[in-house]
Amino acid sequence: MRCTSRIKEHLASYRHAIRGIVMAFRYEHSMTFHFAAAAAVVVVNSLLKVNQTEWLITLMLIGLAWTAEVFNTAIEKLADRISKEQDPLIGQAKDLASAAVLIICLFSVLCAIIIYFPYLSKKI
Repeated sequence: MRCTSRIKEHLASYRHAIRGIVMAFRYEHSMTFHFAAAAAVVVVNSLLKVNQTEWLITLMLIGLAWTAEVFNTAIEKLADRISKEQDPLIGQAKDLASAAVLIICLFSVLCAIIIYFPYLSKKI
């Protein structure tokens, strides 16, 4: 009986996680942008026929950007629950969470330039 209970709890955690993913894509406008950027990367990777390593790098960067955005959203929601009033520490927490998203996105663009430049320079 104890094992069955653990399995049910484990499966419930997946349901919560999937609900969080759905909420992120449904209610967060920036996730729409991240999704569009990811779709563009998949199309460009396919058109340029990038190698397996480059596919893995770009897919990991997509996952990191989405993850950072979800963490950013979670921090913003918690901070808003604590206080809607201006608070310097809450503002700093929100800014830091937002900075994490920007950092991974900037590094993703840098990696895209490094990956795509050789392919594009051959075509020009």
